[in-house]
Amino acid sequence: MSLRVVGAAAGYGRMPVLEDVSIEVPSRTIVSVVGANGAGKSTLAKAISGLLRLSAGSIEVDGTPIDGLRPERRAKSGLVHVPEGRRLFGQLTVAENIAMGRQAARGRNADTEVVDQLLDSFPILRERWNQRAGLLSGGEQQMVALTRAAASRPRYLLLDEPSLGLSPRLSSEVLRLVGMIADETGAGVLLIEQRVDAALRLASSAYVLDRGRIVAEGPADELRESDEIRKAYLGM
Repeated sequence: MSLRVVGAAAGYGRMPVLEDVSIEVPSRTIVSVVGANGAGKSTLAKAISGLLRLSAGSIEVDGTPIDGLRPERRAKSGLVHVPEGRRLFGQLTVAENIAMGRQAARGRNADTEVVDQLLDSFPILRERWNQRAGLLSGGEQQMVALTRAAASRPRYLLLDEPSLGLSPRLSSEVLRLVGMIADETGAGVLLIEQRVDAALRLASSAYVLDRGRIVAEGPADELRESDEIRKAYLGM
């Protein structure tokens, strides 16, 4: 069981961004895609979720092709995308935002225990439960966005730069939440993350994207320890 992207190409108008990109995200596994700014990481997430059409290649979820489906159909099938920038409903409370995730889970064995476990581990969310999401700090908003995604019982979860703009302490908390969501939901997680070292520590395997192409792949710890990969592509 896995999310598979095979030979994907995509871009914006006449400007190609991705070329012949193939990745696989098994169930119950965190896979990281890392690379410099402009490498095409966010474009890859948009192509998988259906926000951007492929010009070549295919996408499969557990063996079923989905590249012809609209974004909402992909989401209903359990492919959940948390884009850069959180995109909460600012006028709604934390509780109401998370309830929307639970609503999206209908038909996929919605389970309130997952959210309860996350709230127990991150009590700040309980403290903010009845506050409007737009009034929360950036770190708190990201935690709400991730918990809402967990509430939707994803089969596969696409996370685009979850720690962007956060302090090192809050970034660590957000990535800890990512790890817990993977454990509690059993979802396969595709993690696109600016904090390369932290992402490679969290993931089981990883791909290095450079100028729209996969230039390295393998166990995350091996990529993290490779001086050649670190210096050439990861800015570490």
